[in-house]
Amino acid sequence: MGSDHGRASFHELTGRELEVLSLLVTGDSNRRLAQRLEIAERTVKAHLTSLMRKLGVESRVEPSLLAQRYQKALSDLGVIPKGSMGERDASCRSGT
Repeated sequence: MGSDHGRASFHELTGRELEVLSLLVTGDSNRRLAQRLEIAERTVKAHLTSLMRKLGVESRVEPSLLAQRYQKALSDLGVIPKGSMGERDASCRSGT
């Protein structure tokens, strides 16, 4: 598919797709991402499918690595949620 991941096309992603992308580095499940974003789990899955297609990647790991690599670009776009990337939100526990 996309052979040059050195230039991620973040401008093609929607705001919500960028938010999902920035949260992928936490390693959280789709359910946890949905809780953090206050959306349905199936909506997270739809955003993941769409952003993976737009970025030309085939696995969930690839966009996560891109998000880590381009953390500053995502931060400049204002899509990184509270706390640094990779930091889990203590208020979002699986039991709550």
